[in-house]
Amino acid sequence: MEQPIHSTTPPLTKTNYAFIDSLRFISMIGIVMEHCGNYFGVENYPHLLQKIFVVANVSVYKFGTIIFFLLSGFLIGDKIKTTTARDYMGRRFKNTIKPWLFWVCLFIFCNYLTSALIYFKFHPSDFWQTPTLPITYQISHTVFFTSYWFILNFMICLAVLLSFKRYLDSFKFGIILLLLSLFYSVNLYFGWIITSHTTAVLGFVFYLWLGYQLNRYFAEFQAWLKKTSGFLLILGLIISFAATCGESFILLGHGSADAFNTLRVTNIIFSLMSFVTMFKFSDYLNVSVLKPRQTTYGIYLIHEFLIIQFLPLIFYPMHIQDNIHSVKYLIGMQLLRFAIVYSMSYGITLLITYLPKKASWVVGQ
Repeated sequence: MEQPIHSTTPPLTKTNYAFIDSLRFISMIGIVMEHCGNYFGVENYPHLLQKIFVVANVSVYKFGTIIFFLLSGFLIGDKIKTTTARDYMGRRFKNTIKPWLFWVCLFIFCNYLTSALIYFKFHPSDFWQTPTLPITYQISHTVFFTSYWFILNFMICLAVLLSFKRYLDSFKFGIILLLLSLFYSVNLYFGWIITSHTTAVLGFVFYLWLGYQLNRYFAEFQAWLKKTSGFLLILGLIISFAATCGESFILLGHGSADAFNTLRVTNIIFSLMSFVTMFKFSDYLNVSVLKPRQTTYGIYLIHEFLIIQFLPLIFYPMHIQDNIHSVKYLIGMQLLRFAIVYSMSYGITLLITYLPKKASWVVGQ
């Protein structure tokens, strides 16, 4: 029978999880804010200052994905010591994939419903011939080209990591995973494979492994961070952010269609700096009253649904449209979308968590 990994590192107490709640909370704000933006491509802005504002606004929220992989890896390091990889994957499937399937199916159903309503009201074309109707298209588009993809991506990465469980403590294994991640970083410039998030499945396994290592050496990490100047961390964060904006401009100059890819080298550094800096000051954040551990996953599942399915119902009748010629207007629209989407996602998730388990599982409970 498969035995759990044993480690010389003492088990973490629950008090160590406060930083996870804080970082989850901040990272989810960044992810939702990023998805609420709509800037139509930097090339549409004629002035350099406008381009800088757009690039900076898109780049500043790109730390969230890598941080979530780090936090998940950290939790793997705690759980895998007391269970087998198979049992752990089984629980993750129940708490992660089942809710994901529910919202994916609801999303697809609403796409069909929207298409039917548009047809029967406006008759723009033959309803049964519309290209958005085939179920294969709906499934592939929802699973691979919306934010729901990253849940499946996460589960694939988790399965890959735990398949090599015997090598989790090996730094040589970590180097291999890092090289896989950097392959996607370099590929942005050479285009050996399609530069799409759907092709970068193996690019995020390293950050799960890195989170696991953080769990192993958590006491050493805390001791190092305690001696590290907060000012220097903030300075490093600012420099790394400037660098990631600069790399996006370089990629745009190369004609890249994915200049804001999460796995560009500078964004990896920026994300890691964001993690370390936020961890340094996490004691000043007390978000436990907002129940981030219970609501974060639900917010992620629901926010995409609200952006695509609900916001048009509000904005279209009011004739609210995006204007690509005004950066101020688009930033204002992004903030408005975020205020609506995040508050509703949080409220819906919180309400669902109070339901019996027969219903609350749809947000990962």
